[in-house]
Amino acid sequence: MLPIYRIMLMVFLTAFVLAQTNPALQQPQFNLALSYSPPYIYPGSVVQLYITLVSAQPLSNVYVDVDSPFKVLTGSTIQVQQLSAGVPATFISLVQIPLDARPGYYRIRVTAYTLTRSAESSVDIEVLPFDFSTLVVPRPTSYLAGQAVQLPVLLFNPTADFLKVRVSINGSVVSRFLNSSLSCDAVVPPKSNSTCLLNFALSKDLRPGFYNATLEIALSSLSGYAGSVVFRKTVQLPVVSGAEVNVLATPSQQPIPGSPTLVTLAISQGGPAPLQNVTVQVLDGDGVKVLAGGVVAVPVLTQLQLPVQLLITKQGEVRIPVEICYFSGTCIIKYADLYIPRSGLFINAVFNPPQGYPGSLTQATFVIATNYTMSNVGVEVYSPFKAITSTSSAIPFIAPQSPATFNIIFEIPRDAKPGVYPINISVAGTLYTFHYEVLRPEFNVAAVFNPPVAYPGALISGTLTVVSPFNARNVNISISTPLTLLTPSSYYVPYMPQGQPYSTYLVIQIPDGYPPGRYPIAVSINGISYTYYITVSQPNVVIQNVLVTPPKILEGTPVAQVNVQVINTGPVVARNVTVTLLNSTIGRQSYTLDYLPPGSPVTLTFYIDASKLSPGNYNVVALASWEGGGSTARGLLEIGRKDSLRITYRVYNVAPGSTAVLMINVTNLGPEEAKNVRISLTPSQVFELHASNIADAATAGVRILGDVPPGATVSTAFLLDVSDKAVNGIYTLTLVLTWNQTGVFAPALQYVNIPIEVRGGLDMFVVVPLVLTIVLVLAGIAMALRRRRRG
Repeated sequence: MLPIYRIMLMVFLTAFVLAQTNPALQQPQFNLALSYSPPYIYPGSVVQLYITLVSAQPLSNVYVDVDSPFKVLTGSTIQVQQLSAGVPATFISLVQIPLDARPGYYRIRVTAYTLTRSAESSVDIEVLPFDFSTLVVPRPTSYLAGQAVQLPVLLFNPTADFLKVRVSINGSVVSRFLNSSLSCDAVVPPKSNSTCLLNFALSKDLRPGFYNATLEIALSSLSGYAGSVVFRKTVQLPVVSGAEVNVLATPSQQPIPGSPTLVTLAISQGGPAPLQNVTVQVLDGDGVKVLAGGVVAVPVLTQLQLPVQLLITKQGEVRIPVEICYFSGTCIIKYADLYIPRSGLFINAVFNPPQGYPGSLTQATFVIATNYTMSNVGVEVYSPFKAITSTSSAIPFIAPQSPATFNIIFEIPRDAKPGVYPINISVAGTLYTFHYEVLRPEFNVAAVFNPPVAYPGALISGTLTVVSPFNARNVNISISTPLTLLTPSSYYVPYMPQGQPYSTYLVIQIPDGYPPGRYPIAVSINGISYTYYITVSQPNVVIQNVLVTPPKILEGTPVAQVNVQVINTGPVVARNVTVTLLNSTIGRQSYTLDYLPPGSPVTLTFYIDASKLSPGNYNVVALASWEGGGSTARGLLEIGRKDSLRITYRVYNVAPGSTAVLMINVTNLGPEEAKNVRISLTPSQVFELHASNIADAATAGVRILGDVPPGATVSTAFLLDVSDKAVNGIYTLTLVLTWNQTGVFAPALQYVNIPIEVRGGLDMFVVVPLVLTIVLVLAGIAMALRRRRRG
């Protein structure tokens, strides 16, 4: 039987080892990196958050939670079924910035976790000030004093939610029109625009000028997460001078004094402000009496044909008064002039078209009237143009109120110069002269190119449209340019009707290597040149940022992540943009972007091989090259010196089937304090961590030693169950040490291999309980025998 002091020593040793066990289970963490776009954020913006996970060993069922002060539209919780070792995985989450967000910095925190490990990272975004008045664009025109106005207001919605908008107008110059409201409402779809109409009336006593009115705008989202905002904007309302109306009188036949005459009045708006609620009435005047008609009312005056029967009682210049009332009682009087010829022969000429072009046809209609009866009237026309029909005629009879007409068709020579040409007509021996204008044969030519700004090597499509103001024949169109024209350079059109457009499709190639500038496209139509220009520009790719995550690591850390953000600040697309990291990388060292459109930043992720870098500061250099230029940028990576931990150990009671004790001493040989030092023991087939129950099994292989100052030593112990099948020999156990250092984001890592020799012998943890059991059994038997003897 063992002495009692040996039994107490074993119990104390077991209690000491169990006291070193920490119930917390921690394993090496994985890396979590964040970035976002766009770089400039305003109220109403949608922020795209890039979440990148990297783990040194494979993981499954990783959950990612996004904690944001704003609404997370998508990706608030992400489940990753499988995360491969050393392969970064990037996920996207969308965050809505509300309209009522104040300018400043806001923090978005992201947590990634599994059942046994977690990682956390955060990013600060800056919300910039924003002028909400740019979302509301009133479109005023010119108005008259007292006018009823319908003001369109264009509304923009930059958010990802439906916005309800109310716009109200107020001011001293505006008032309600009838029962209309001074506000309007609209619902604007996401990333779109809409228009609402404000109805009001202007004051009647306004003078010409510009008058201010105030718009009060309330924006609110239907779902609520885009926020709401109320602001004001000033709009200027232009008020012009009095109404302008054009009045033209056309008699149905030559007026005869004393006889009823039907006259058509052509009334049209002549000023910029539209006239509403218009009433037109023809009045009696000097030598003019209204017999019938001449009254009409229209809601809006544009063009009006008003027939009226008049009795004209004078000759020469006659003015017909026309009263025009608009809005709410404002009236003006305009006059339509008629000329009543004196007694005798009257000739009038009408040309169709009223103006001609070289090579075109013109019809002249001569109206011959008289206020007395004439017979055998000879007519002869003299013209510098070629007459297609007869130029002479004899009219047998002309009576009052029954004018005669004579028609003739002319062809204007193709070589006729622009100018005014006289056309003479002889009637009954009296010569009358009229004039006809020949215009320069200019065509209406329009050329539209897409895109309007191109780059070397690009293809440009265009449409050339030609409209002739006359019936043109034998039209030759030629196109020339210093660029490469891929479509035909000349076209022949036998006949081009008046007013009907002729269009052709153009394709132009910008040769590679052409410098930026404006290149002409010359279009010649029947010898008349028209010139258009194509602007050739170059892209400009800029590396906005080279961000190393984390910015400081310890020597020996295998990898650091680098995010390179590039943007094309030029006006055209950049082609074949290659972004290369000049440092040694793990995985990809360069990316090639076939097309990089203007103004769209792109973030590329690289991984630097930092395993062999000594302590110090290093430049991380990124190079962007494209057709036509290159750009470089630098980021900073700091390598910190890692503390050196010395491990000493001793092993007791190592035999097959026994429970061994492993004593470990950890000494900090470095210059800095090692924080949160942790030791993890990796079991083998020979040694298994000793645990008395299931709860202890989860924490038996981990020790948390806390902070170790420079030069200090801490100790701990492990209980190891030695396999009863183990043969004598030396076996290796692996210790994993992790700790943190000040100013370094990623923890330090150190592996230590411990050789342990197994020898055959007694296992005191088995023998002692067995001996105690035997002693207790024998004592029980002895006590039973004594009782029987006494009995």
